[in-house]
Amino acid sequence: MAVTLVNCYAAVSDLKDVKEIKTTNPPQDSVLADYITAASRWIDNYTGRTFYARTETHYFDVPKTPRNLRLDDDLLTLTTLTNGDGTVIASSNYKLWPYNTSPKHEIQILRSANIYWLLSGGIDWEAAISVAGTWGYSSTTPAPIKSACIDIAVNAYGRRHGENTSGIARVTSAGVVLTPRDIPDGVKTFLNDYIRAIL
Repeated sequence: MAVTLVNCYAAVSDLKDVKEIKTTNPPQDSVLADYITAASRWIDNYTGRTFYARTETHYFDVPKTPRNLRLDDDLLTLTTLTNGDGTVIASSNYKLWPYNTSPKHEIQILRSANIYWLLSGGIDWEAAISVAGTWGYSSTTPAPIKSACIDIAVNAYGRRHGENTSGIARVTSAGVVLTPRDIPDGVKTFLNDYIRAIL
């Protein structure tokens, strides 16, 4: 039975190629998948973003600025923008910023639109604005992120066989233990370029 990876940045075959693992044993594949999953989620936590597309609706307080809404995550595409009064704002009435690159971090209501952010029920500003769309840094894994995932998984898998045994262990949500030595210094160096700035 094939192992299914969910939102991971490398494949089991990638780890097998690097470690020159020839087995097609499903239990072994499951172990490799756990390391890849743990490495992928570590990258998410370290950079503060995800490198796969997620279809979600996010809610925002009415901003203090009358036209600009700062987003809490990377936005790839906007499906529906709903104002606090429940009115859907047409795409012709706003721009996504930055204009020429992706992902987007802000929604700017055009001055010509004569639209402002409104309160929910006329009195509540909390979580009044909703943004439905596709979220994430990218819909496909960037090559440096894939390389980082493989490097981390390789180190963690190597420790299973007696390598990289020093350091303080940390258990991830995937149930795999990662230690500081599982994270090569070079990986952190180029992942630093992907860390999401808090605006």
